[in-house]
Amino acid sequence: MDFFEQIRVEPFLRENLKKMGIKDPMPVQQQAMPALLSGRDVLARAQTGTGKTLAFLVPLVQKADLKKSYVQSLVITPTRELAQQTVEVLKKLTPGKDLKSLLVTGGRDAQEEKRRIASNAQILVGTPGRLLDHVRRGNMDLNGVTFLVLDEVDEMLEKGFMDDALDLIALCGEKRQTMLCSATVSEEVAKIAKKITKSCRVIDIDPEDAVVKTIRQVCVKAAEEKKPEVLTRLIDRLNPYLMLVFCISRERAQQAAEYLASKGYLADVLTGDMSQAKRKTVMKRFRDAKIQILCASDIAARGLDVEGVTHVVNYDVPKSSDWYVHRVGRTGRAGREGVAITLYSPEEVTLLRRLENKLGILMEKETAEGRKVARRVRTAPNKARKDAPKKTRGKNSVKDKRHAPKTGSNRRQTKKGAR
Repeated sequence: MDFFEQIRVEPFLRENLKKMGIKDPMPVQQQAMPALLSGRDVLARAQTGTGKTLAFLVPLVQKADLKKSYVQSLVITPTRELAQQTVEVLKKLTPGKDLKSLLVTGGRDAQEEKRRIASNAQILVGTPGRLLDHVRRGNMDLNGVTFLVLDEVDEMLEKGFMDDALDLIALCGEKRQTMLCSATVSEEVAKIAKKITKSCRVIDIDPEDAVVKTIRQVCVKAAEEKKPEVLTRLIDRLNPYLMLVFCISRERAQQAAEYLASKGYLADVLTGDMSQAKRKTVMKRFRDAKIQILCASDIAARGLDVEGVTHVVNYDVPKSSDWYVHRVGRTGRAGREGVAITLYSPEEVTLLRRLENKLGILMEKETAEGRKVARRVRTAPNKARKDAPKKTRGKNSVKDKRHAPKTGSNRRQTKKGAR
């Protein structure tokens, strides 16, 4: 009996998961699904790419009541892209159950959304501002919501959307089940969880367990000025189907994309300062494989779900383990294999080692041509055991330094009574 059958996921959902290539649960799914199916509230610390979307969508779909033609489930996300991707995953889960779902975000025809809301969608997925606008206009009623998801809570706070989200939650039914997902659980996130959940199950997926085992992690040393050239050599050797190149800033992403385009590669750029329409166009071209390489700032790392990304390149070493996990999680999706390559300059060696120590990993080292290179890593001294005897300063050492003999010290010796 497999995991999904064991926790009594309905047959049609198990069949749809198989079609999606999902055989074994990821850690967050293994812990969150049983809790949600049993009716518990959940707070999950899990980075993007760890399978959290399925962790809440499977119970959400199973709990939906087809006999009720009003909004029963509400998923609130901080970005339009994440809302769109959530709906796409939802559509893959619903064949076999006649559920109506609706995407509600800015940048779309509000009148068309109003018309579709009137058609009695049972599941709403959207951004806080547009959802709240429809409620205030009387276009929708959230009193019947019994399943609520607040996704990427830390990003919601960072973007200043939390007030709108909390206003929406206050309009939902009191007898509801709630799940919060966040890459980090700060004091503020914990306060929000305490405010909107009841006796929630806390699930903490450690970053070192977040990078899936099907991703091969490699590092390649490259001088800063040689990184563009090294990147082209990697592309020529690996011949990726789709590759994401993550850069530390918008300017770096733009420069990398322009360099690749000048060399004849099918490359483009995705950054936070682009208009919504432009970003949507670029992402569609990338998903359709009309662009082979997408150079992006870190805005693309969170919530970006593109099927078929075979390679991820960290053009710059990320400054935190969380961002490394976000970036690398764009490949190796749904149990497929993927390759993550981190380029590092001599100035970034310390940053790379700190990252590896934090995640408890050791990347394979290669040249741009694929030749393996032995890693010379300085190992940190073992932490002293609690039961280990304390080291002394010598056989004549004393516990209280104030009573230590002055002989041999650099203190000036004086005789009694001397002035």
